[in-house]
Amino acid sequence: DLTFRAPKSVSLLSALGGPRVSAAARHGHRRALAAALGYLERHAAIARRGHNGTQLVRGNGFVAAVFQHRTSRAGDPLLHSHAVIANLTRGPDGRWTALDGRALYAHAKTAGYLYQAVLRHELTRSLGVAWGRPRRGVADVAGIPRQVIVAFSRRRQQITRRLAERGEHSAKSAQTAALDTRQRKQRGVSQERLLGGWRQRAEG
Repeated sequence: DLTFRAPKSVSLLSALGGPRVSAAARHGHRRALAAALGYLERHAAIARRGHNGTQLVRGNGFVAAVFQHRTSRAGDPLLHSHAVIANLTRGPDGRWTALDGRALYAHAKTAGYLYQAVLRHELTRSLGVAWGRPRRGVADVAGIPRQVIVAFSRRRQQITRRLAERGEHSAKSAQTAALDTRQRKQRGVSQERLLGGWRQRAEG
């Protein structure tokens, strides 16, 4: 399961922007996702064959299911897609074989950086937005106040509070805190109710 998340500012454009802005944000997300998955298909589709899977051969793409979501577990705007990749690729002889998952892990971070870069390119082209300085490959749209981004990042706040309670700072500790504070996914919440709550908080 590879996850590609738009920066919070882009999620806010998608959730609260007018029809043209919202559509451009979602379209940019889809284009960036396609670029990232295309990169992985070209560089990380490696099959394992032979005794104990010691023979590596170039695969021909993936079988994947993509699920696009618009919210975080905390109910905030979060435009993201999960790409669930099956453990299969077709070798040069047309035969389907198990993937060598190590290649996926090795290229996942680069694919994430590519997703972010293509997303910025697409939204600059379609909406003319400018960007803040990227940190770890991710940048927010310039001009969206930091306090607005924080107000719509309640999931991050939950994790940060748990880390502070424990006096921890590492990436591994953050993963543990994310699992400890994870709520059930919200189901059956109408789009109208979500949008109404988001607009009220944004105005505040």
